[in-house]
Amino acid sequence: MEALVSVGDRYVGKAPAFEADRPWWSEIEDVTAQLEVLLGVPTFVLRLVQADSAESIRGGRVVYHVQAAADPRPDALDPTPDPRWAEVIKPHPLRATWAEVDGPQRLADWACGIVGAGTPTQVKTWNLSCLIRIPSAEGGAWAKATSPFCSVDAEIIQHVRRYDAALAPTVLGVDLENRWSLLAHAPGIDCWEPDLPTVQDVVSRWVSVQARIAVEELHIPKLLPADLPAELDRLLAGEVGRQLSAEDLTRVRVLKEALPGLIEELESSGLPNTVVHGDFHPGNWRSDGTNRLIVDWADSYLGHPAADIQRLRDWLPEEKKDVAIETWSSAWQRELPDSQPLRALEPMTVIAQLLAAHTYQRFLDNIEPNERIYHEGDPAEALRAASEAAVRAGSLD
Repeated sequence: MEALVSVGDRYVGKAPAFEADRPWWSEIEDVTAQLEVLLGVPTFVLRLVQADSAESIRGGRVVYHVQAAADPRPDALDPTPDPRWAEVIKPHPLRATWAEVDGPQRLADWACGIVGAGTPTQVKTWNLSCLIRIPSAEGGAWAKATSPFCSVDAEIIQHVRRYDAALAPTVLGVDLENRWSLLAHAPGIDCWEPDLPTVQDVVSRWVSVQARIAVEELHIPKLLPADLPAELDRLLAGEVGRQLSAEDLTRVRVLKEALPGLIEELESSGLPNTVVHGDFHPGNWRSDGTNRLIVDWADSYLGHPAADIQRLRDWLPEEKKDVAIETWSSAWQRELPDSQPLRALEPMTVIAQLLAAHTYQRFLDNIEPNERIYHEGDPAEALRAASEAAVRAGSLD
């Protein structure tokens, strides 16, 4: 890891290269911890300046722009002028607000003003969000900022909690204009390896909310299956189409012809478009042994609810997938007795990949060039995965 350090927008030097304890570029808690020991002052990571493209969003050589709260201790940095600095500090219209000078500090000050907390700790930052842990006497809180093309966690959670007050964290504050959320810490552990009662509990409760939530009240992105044919045309006509091999391109074009039939089969399940969590894997569930809840709502969108069970199927071990599917199907049939949820599963194995391609392209269309490395190539890879899923499902000859 390397850091180009500024006080405000004034360059003060480059930190010696160091190793961070987490290889993921966006997870920067250890980066700031090491820099604060070196510099003797608090720091925030503003953004990624450069990263090796040989690795996928982790490992390799990474350079950050880091803002120090004050001048660092003497001799901590190499003060030699850096030829990249003018470009680093140059404004960009797609830069995230928290990647701007003083951006993370504004988020932290807002959050601390609500909970009267101690010293904040930045945990994550990248083109989709900035996450800051806030200590407090009440058990702590999390301040989060999200991009304009994502959802605002607190807004989604406020609506979810109308239908199940224990299914998402408590909202302590929200600033919709700045897209800031302040959420109470959810005690317990992340459920990366959930037991069967946890799977059954979370899935059935989420379906109950999805069946009832008033989607017209929400300001969230739309990823409707009916919009996919036009979106696929746009992807193939642009950079994504040029990234595909001739063979891949042929297969995706055949898939395009089959897509209306897949959408028709999906809609024949009788399930409504509703709020989709968007990243419904058990690592985004928390449990304290008594209550289980869902976190990380920034990927939420208006779409088909089978996308969430597909995401969960991709994560669970084989012995738990059948339980998740049976729980999900039974829950929807309780809510909508005339529905046939299982009919949605096979077409969603393909459609979920097309939704992913659309989502990744939306990221790329709305982030500044230095951050594109996080998602470069993802839309094309998702289209390849969609055509492969269609072959497995028998949707393509």
